[in-house]
Amino acid sequence: MSLRQRLTRQAAWAVVSLVLGFGCVTWVATALHLYAVTRAQAAAAAHEILDHVRDHDGHVEIPHYRYPEDPGVWIREGGRLVRTANVAGRPVPAPGLHGLGTPDPAVVVRAAAGDTVVTVAAPLAADLDVLRDLLVVLGLLGVLSGAVGWWLARWATGRMLVPVDRMTRAVGRMVRHRTVTKLPVWSDTDDEFNRLSQVFNALLAELEGQAERERQMLTEVAHEFRTPLQVLQGNLDLLADWGGQDPAVRAESLEQSRQVLARLARLVGDILTLERARTGRPGAVEAIDLAAVVEGMVDDVRALAPGRTVAAEAAPATVWATRWMVERALWAVADNAIKYTPAGGTIRLGVVTRPGRAGIAVADTGPGIPPEERAHVFDRFFRGRTGRERGGSGLGLALARALVEYDGGAVELESEEGCGTTVTLWWPVTAPGPG
Repeated sequence: MSLRQRLTRQAAWAVVSLVLGFGCVTWVATALHLYAVTRAQAAAAAHEILDHVRDHDGHVEIPHYRYPEDPGVWIREGGRLVRTANVAGRPVPAPGLHGLGTPDPAVVVRAAAGDTVVTVAAPLAADLDVLRDLLVVLGLLGVLSGAVGWWLARWATGRMLVPVDRMTRAVGRMVRHRTVTKLPVWSDTDDEFNRLSQVFNALLAELEGQAERERQMLTEVAHEFRTPLQVLQGNLDLLADWGGQDPAVRAESLEQSRQVLARLARLVGDILTLERARTGRPGAVEAIDLAAVVEGMVDDVRALAPGRTVAAEAAPATVWATRWMVERALWAVADNAIKYTPAGGTIRLGVVTRPGRAGIAVADTGPGIPPEERAHVFDRFFRGRTGRERGGSGLGLALARALVEYDGGAVELESEEGCGTTVTLWWPVTAPGPG
């Protein structure tokens, strides 16, 4: 069953239910009103007869009553039935409703004064005829309201679902033609369908951007892999042709192949790390002492940077982040500093703080970054002039920023050409909230 049919059925049923409910309330209210009126008239008649009996000692007359049909009357004095009217010898009934399922229904009331008791049975046949006629009218009204409600509901749902039909056709065209286009705004009002189309357009834009990023990354990865693979292919061809007989050529080819494979392994590892940081949190957030991280890394940096001075300022500061992400991001920045700091230069690692955040600054005395390249240093696979000279992969800073931002932090870069570069990694000092 389609959505239009379900909405039509529900709306029609709501209309019919409303009419039937109103009809039931009307019928019940009318029945109670007629009963109350008839009972009040019977009570008034009983008291009128009682007064007449008391005013005529020894001679009882039944006065004329203003009813569509005369009621039945029983008059008893001292336990003796002294007079009846319109009852045809029937016994005296108890007060209440009688004979609802018979041709002569009635409501019975009783009035007493001293030894005199007057019982009056007011007929209900005329009232029941009115209620039966009202029930027929309400039933016909319910059937008519069902038909009209169905038609109105079908018309209203058809009008209401026009934007859905247009959206469906637009998405169908996208699927058939394999294109992505924005959905139109259906009206100037801020209704649910406009909000849905806006959210859908935002989703399409995000998916298109993600697809574009994936295409760009595949292109960049293919470009980055092409040169190392060509080197491997050349070395293998060299060894296959004649390098196997020359130990020097064989050793050089094997060494180049090992270096290329190591570079490819690092490249694949960095790409996988970027993907893990982009698609989901690969670790638990915990309190991390940045001073301990710096102290644990400074000896390794010294070992990898011979001929350079490595200094550390490990002031105490605690941040909330994923431990391996902190260490991997710091290593990416430190590796850049080692790579670009010349012999005799200096690398400084220090803990810095600001309100709400703490971080680690890595400063080097390398060549610095030209102004025109600073806006692109965090792009994947970007290598500036000095980066191409040193054979970097162009993923270090991009990886560091992705890892830090995933933990709610930020990366700042300061550089002056010819004087060095400082990269600062910032993390929040407060624990993240639930969720």
